[in-house]
Amino acid sequence: MHNTLVPAKKTPKETHKETSIESSLISSDDEFLSEEENQARIEKEKADKKPFFTWVDAEGIIRSELKPEVMVDFVAEEIVYDAVFAPPFRLPEYVMQGECCGSYAEAFTAVVKHNGSAGYKVDDTLFPFQTQGGDVPAGYFSVPDLYSKEILLLKGYKLPLGSTFEIIALDKNYKPLYLASELKGINVEQTWKDVAFSKVMLEVADAEIKFLVVFVRTKNQGALADYRVSVMRDQLLD
Repeated sequence: MHNTLVPAKKTPKETHKETSIESSLISSDDEFLSEEENQARIEKEKADKKPFFTWVDAEGIIRSELKPEVMVDFVAEEIVYDAVFAPPFRLPEYVMQGECCGSYAEAFTAVVKHNGSAGYKVDDTLFPFQTQGGDVPAGYFSVPDLYSKEILLLKGYKLPLGSTFEIIALDKNYKPLYLASELKGINVEQTWKDVAFSKVMLEVADAEIKFLVVFVRTKNQGALADYRVSVMRDQLLD
């Protein structure tokens, strides 16, 4: 003989309530997933986890952190040139036809070829350039076969602060086409790979330019007896 509790009879209302509670405890996680669905779930969990990176600090301790999310904003900035040598900005006709620089033909020994550069050691004992304010030491560059548009980068080394560049562009007959005066440019401080220098950037869009005369103005003009200028045909614009 066994004694067993007789279960109490449940009303239809209680039975319905209990069934509803049991149904609410069943979630989609308890359902069986197909192999494809399970693999997709694993890949999603991996993508949601941020990767760690580790390193050894100065004390030899291995450290790890969440890899930070780095957002880089790229801002397109228009290049600003110190001067533009293009036909609309040529010197007046009467200046272009005047006597200028034919006597300096032998001075243009620094040849700047395509995608190249050349330097000129400016010495007041070699080919001083005559100006209204007197003779000044200058650098003389040949720029053969210019394309329709190029960038010319000029650098001056061993220049005192406050110096400005003067640039004269000549045609094949040594006639002046352009004049750019008092170009301040940018001063670049000395680094581990280069000495300090000043630079100006020209946009050149005139294939008739064959030669450049470059010299520097400063408060103490006598201090410029020995400096160096370089010209680089940096890149093509088109």
